[in-house]
Amino acid sequence: MKLFCKIYSLRKKVANKSFTLITLLTLRAISAWALPDGSLSDTNIQYFGRWDFSNPTQYQAYWVGAYIKVNFSGTAVKIRLGNTNNYYVKIDGGNWTSYTNVTGTLNLTPTPLANGIHTLSVAAGQDYSYVFNFQGISLNQGATTSPPTVAPTLIEFIGDSITCGFLDPQEDVSAYAWICSGGLNCEHTQMAYPGITLVTGYGYNADKTGMDIQYFKLQPLGYASPASWAFNTYTPKVVVINLGQNDNHFSVPDATFQSDYTNFMAGVRAKYLNAEIFAMRPFSGAKAAQTLAAVNARVAMGDSHVHYIDTTTWLSSGDYLDGTHPSASGQTKAANLLKPILAAYVSASLPPTIGGLTVNTNGSATVLYASLSGFNYHVETTTNLSQPSWAIVPGSVTNITGNSVTFTDRASVISTKRFYRVVSP
Repeated sequence: MKLFCKIYSLRKKVANKSFTLITLLTLRAISAWALPDGSLSDTNIQYFGRWDFSNPTQYQAYWVGAYIKVNFSGTAVKIRLGNTNNYYVKIDGGNWTSYTNVTGTLNLTPTPLANGIHTLSVAAGQDYSYVFNFQGISLNQGATTSPPTVAPTLIEFIGDSITCGFLDPQEDVSAYAWICSGGLNCEHTQMAYPGITLVTGYGYNADKTGMDIQYFKLQPLGYASPASWAFNTYTPKVVVINLGQNDNHFSVPDATFQSDYTNFMAGVRAKYLNAEIFAMRPFSGAKAAQTLAAVNARVAMGDSHVHYIDTTTWLSSGDYLDGTHPSASGQTKAANLLKPILAAYVSASLPPTIGGLTVNTNGSATVLYASLSGFNYHVETTTNLSQPSWAIVPGSVTNITGNSVTFTDRASVISTKRFYRVVSP
């Protein structure tokens, strides 16, 4: 197996000068630096989705499924929100916790955590309302953030209410898009909106703009003059399209739908030159023949990286809430069927990137790193990077069953420099 390793470092900008510290320095040296605090200027906070960073008091996302990730030390964390919505929070890889119709400063740890490094993910959304106005996080006094584990591959999902997780208790985080990408150790975006059609001029909403236009905007439906999206913030490796259910309901002519779908995939290709593009048969089978024909048309034009996903037999009547929208279990079922199809096109492995390192009060050091289930990893340390002699830290060898590992080196590091890396196998 190929060796993956990374030496953890902290980078700070002080007095307009950049400094890089290779961890781990002495405890006294670390305490002299102003470390990241969870404010909007904190570059350890990672953003996924289409975010607007133009407002210095709050960063805004408008489409479903936008989320943030960050690691933090200490025992508590609060998030500062600028709008009322439903928010979904995951700490240390646990289950999603729902906070319904909340705004302002929200305490995410009413029961304090054990002292150490923790992971945090936050998403927002409820039916038809997906705005996420993020104003930062607050930590214990002296606690800091650190970079989260970020998967090397991103999948973009394009769809309607089904891709939103419409009617499901936890909306976007319970949708097949979120579950599938997470199961593949990928990040993702969800460019979807309830009631939207592919073809402009139809749909359930007062705004009849279709995804053929709206997809290329910063905001979804409902904004008078939505800004164009620059397509320079992220680049997905895979794009999955699931549209046609609403076009069928509103009797969009088959020929119009097929032509528009063909042109839409050409537009997506123009933005993402190297992405694999998948067009899903809607779970109900609506416009399936026209979807397949559009894929074949693109292939005939020379685009060999466009694929059709036949979802026939994926879901049965018991998998729906109302005959159209999958239940939470139906969403999971669809995700598990989609996952092996996409698996061959996403990264096969996740390097064990160190996402955080904390010096504990007893002098031990806690290392948090990303991993891939089923692989062996261990932590190595040295005291000299000029002529390093790396040694395995006792007790660090592990076979992974999740996507992250927290390991504590109990050797004293207060008065000695120690540098860490993670190795597989």
